[in-house]
Amino acid sequence: MSLKKFLLLPISLAFSAAGCAGIGPNATYYMGTTSVNYNPSYNTYDVKLNNHIIGGALGSMNTSPVILGLQNVTWKDAKTGELHTAKNQVFLKKNDVKDMKYLVVHLYPDDTIEIITSLNWPNPTEKGLKWQERIKKNGAK
Repeated sequence: MSLKKFLLLPISLAFSAAGCAGIGPNATYYMGTTSVNYNPSYNTYDVKLNNHIIGGALGSMNTSPVILGLQNVTWKDAKTGELHTAKNQVFLKKNDVKDMKYLVVHLYPDDTIEIITSLNWPNPTEKGLKWQERIKKNGAK
């Protein structure tokens, strides 16, 4: 074995190990994914996280690739087919997904989102509970 090959072997092994461990800006994690729609005026379908369909409609869940960085979230209105895009920006960092099993995208009536990760089954968000209360008050009138 030449000296060049001998020196390159540990370097290439280190880089391949880093990719498997989820190190770097393009790290991908596979998680249980779903979404929660807080808008009672329509049901969602084709909820996508970075162009990958995640679960959501009627309680479904998928296993989806989750990348670090800016998240692109879109979904469609089941009545009209209208495409919605998140109005706010959500960034995921390594600490947000490391050792987590689940990722839930919360879709709010104003087309903003929250992305929550958890080790155990996810719980409602504070913002989601406020939307539910607001919807109940407006529906009671």
